[in-house]
Amino acid sequence: MKKENLSEYRVVALIVSVLIWLCVGFLGIVILHYGRRVLVCDRFVIRGDSMTPTLTSGEKVWVRKYLMGPRIYTHFDFSKGEPLRCIRLPGLRRLRAGDVAVFNSPDGWGHLDTLAFQLNYVYAKRCLGAAGDTIGARNSHYYSSGADPTGIPAEREDLLRSCPDSLLRSVGGFEMGHFAGEYDNWTIKDFGPLVVPARGMSVRMDSIAVSHYAKVICYETGMRPDWRDRQACLGDALLPEYTFRKDWYFFVGDNVLNSRDCRYLGFVPEEFVVGIVVKHG
Repeated sequence: MKKENLSEYRVVALIVSVLIWLCVGFLGIVILHYGRRVLVCDRFVIRGDSMTPTLTSGEKVWVRKYLMGPRIYTHFDFSKGEPLRCIRLPGLRRLRAGDVAVFNSPDGWGHLDTLAFQLNYVYAKRCLGAAGDTIGARNSHYYSSGADPTGIPAEREDLLRSCPDSLLRSVGGFEMGHFAGEYDNWTIKDFGPLVVPARGMSVRMDSIAVSHYAKVICYETGMRPDWRDRQACLGDALLPEYTFRKDWYFFVGDNVLNSRDCRYLGFVPEEFVVGIVVKHG
């Protein structure tokens, strides 16, 4: 081989080698970027004032997915009516009352009587009650057996307490508990006590339990329970007791005067939780 041809070959080989390494490096950066978003942490932008003053509109928050374990989709059809199918990898700890978390809204497609998943339809709220906790509000003070205090700013509870009921009713933000059949009894100032469902927890199915947990049972079984002839029924079978199959959570915005959250939408299943907010800014 002539010297000139050998030099040209070496130049071409060097260029090809550089291009290969550039492609490998770019592919590695892409894998690291999306691997970090899926497995480690991801960033979300706060929209609205439901978490004021803790989080403000436009603020960027980091969600640490490795804390409670990253969520891995096993089914990628996210069209309307399709259930969420995923697994959660092991994490460092469970989501607790008092934590701020990002989660998919249980009202994904706008139907208050059913629970549905919609991709990228997420909220950032404070966990008032984790699975098994008892929650409620008395005279605008929010409480939870899982955290005392709950983390909701006292000044926001005071603002809610001082706001006239008539004003809240006029803007349609006073009554809550649609999901629990308590629209006529519960308000954002006074509701509960309400137990958040936990995996393996059993409840006696009276008329109140049927109302409170109808959406949960429907999501877990595919059938909605009802109260007939003074007894609970699921389909054609009697349902004297029900044992929950999943862990559930109840989220409330720190701006309790103005937040669309679980007080209106109902419980959130564990697989809908994206991760825990531990750093913002």
